[in-house]
Amino acid sequence: MPPMIAILSRHVLRFRPLVIEGLVVAAFVVGAQAHAQVAPATVSVSFGIDTTITDVGDVVRLVRAYLANPDSSARSRGLWSTATYFDRRVGDLTMEAYQGFPATIVGVRSDGPGDSVYVVRVLYASADSTSRRISTLALQRLYAVRESGAPFGFRLSGALPRLTREWEQRTKRRVTFWYAPGQHPNPAKISHASTFVDSVATLFQVPPPKHLDMYLGRSFEEVQRAIGLDFFPEASADRGRGGRALFGGIVLAGNPAIGEGYVHELAHVILGPTFPTRNRLFAEGVATWLGGSRGRTPQETYARLRQIQAAHPALTLRQVLNNDIPDAGAEEMTDAFYATGALVVDTVYWRAGITGLRALALLNNDSKVLLAALPAQLGLSGSDQCALDHWWRSEAARKSGVR
Repeated sequence: MPPMIAILSRHVLRFRPLVIEGLVVAAFVVGAQAHAQVAPATVSVSFGIDTTITDVGDVVRLVRAYLANPDSSARSRGLWSTATYFDRRVGDLTMEAYQGFPATIVGVRSDGPGDSVYVVRVLYASADSTSRRISTLALQRLYAVRESGAPFGFRLSGALPRLTREWEQRTKRRVTFWYAPGQHPNPAKISHASTFVDSVATLFQVPPPKHLDMYLGRSFEEVQRAIGLDFFPEASADRGRGGRALFGGIVLAGNPAIGEGYVHELAHVILGPTFPTRNRLFAEGVATWLGGSRGRTPQETYARLRQIQAAHPALTLRQVLNNDIPDAGAEEMTDAFYATGALVVDTVYWRAGITGLRALALLNNDSKVLLAALPAQLGLSGSDQCALDHWWRSEAARKSGVR
């Protein structure tokens, strides 16, 4: 039985762990909340868009007004629709597109018969001084819905409900699972994931979420398109099989081999709104401690860390925290970081319980701050870097069973 499942079962008697191959998986590193929202430097209109057409001109003006300040205040400004429960609760899921890149509105077209809904596509890209080298960040899809009283005759609306309305769905307890065409429910994994939610909330003494939605696709690209990002760079370390926790209680899962068992991301959406966190080591560490990483159980992530340590005898904890492992690729660095975080979380939990984890979570994200504070968190004497590195290697060996 994986260590974290044992902890959960000890604290929540009704939790029955299931042994399912590939039940747990890693998180995709980039999250919607990971980037500060920076309005586009400019907003242009592509050729082919005729703004002399009344509706098209109104939609373009709406998009310009929204992109001048793309945040939740759009509702109070009357720019974002509140007509549906989804738009009232969640709104814009494509916030990571707003990183200051110039925006070009490349499409405004009707979404079907009539003129009440338009599909809007916006390209975020920059060019060098010669305009020959183009760096593309995102191709975004929004919807403009005609609404009475709207400042421009239309309000913006999210893509997810429209693009998934035909997807098969299953609901168990607090979680609704949505299946892209070709994906099929797994009752055992559904049961495990739905129970996992209450178990984690009970362990961490936080209110359980009222409702969560998990969207399952053949790849991360497919579920990313469903939220309105027709293109966004993927992390190479995830090989197109990643996942992500979004605000609004939404999880994207793009690995069919894992399916509903993407509990690493469920941990993020359970704890994110209720357990204040200031550093990524804790955020990814606790999700790995609870739900494993890249299809590995927590113990298997420790074994993977032990492999990396053996391959890099001079590697230090400082280098891992700085994502600076010599001659290592993105996947290896991510594996080392997540497993290290889980090791730290596990040690702090058994030493100081949830109170200790709260203190760990509130440490500043700066690696220097973390390295200075970790000895006390882990019960080590002083701030001797060698002692910290020794703990890191010996603990990985002990917990993984790999010497």
